Amino acid sequence: MAAIMEKKSSIHYLYDFIKGKVNLPDFIERETGSRIIWYQQDTYAGSVCPMPSHREDKASFKIRLTNDGIWVYHCFGCGVKGTIIDFCMDYYGIDSSAKAVAFLCKKLNIKKGSELIVDSFKDIKKKINLQKKVECAHIVAANQCRNLLRKNYNQYNKWVAASYKLMNQALDMEDIDTIESIGYQATNKIQEK
Repeated sequence: MAAIMEKKSSIHYLYDFIKGKVNLPDFIERETGSRIIWYQQDTYAGSVCPMPSHREDKASFKIRLTNDGIWVYHCFGCGVKGTIIDFCMDYYGIDSSAKAVAFLCKKLNIKKGSELIVDSFKDIKKKINLQKKVECAHIVAANQCRNLLRKNYNQYNKWVAASYKLMNQALDMEDIDTIESIGYQATNKIQEK
């Protein structure tokens, strides 16, 4: 029973790894010859539906990056939707997700076994380090904004409110540069005479 559970866990890990690693717009463009149109750089794109059973002239096929870093697609014309695994099933006519994962591993030369797990730990460590840096930058920027309000609430309250709105968006996108920039700007305003 433990061997079956371990195998299921490995398969689910491989599914998650592929969904998080493969850039779906690039894959679709390379595999189907469809021209991808970017609406929002690196997060939202579209094209004419590449599915063999759906012929159209409008760009009803949309691709977006979710908050958890997984590309998903949805064709508003024919209704197909899902992740890269679903795309392979829909486009190539593969009849199971396990076969689609095996197809993707072979096609993209994705390593199996312990090398894959080691790579995932490296990715997790990078993600955690980035999250810690973002969190520290946020704490510094928020403290400087509070200090700025203490200095002169009436003069800086609108700037701080706008900065907090921008900082919340930057937190969602893990944009450390924007958060640090707000902290530096607040520090400079505190030091002004």
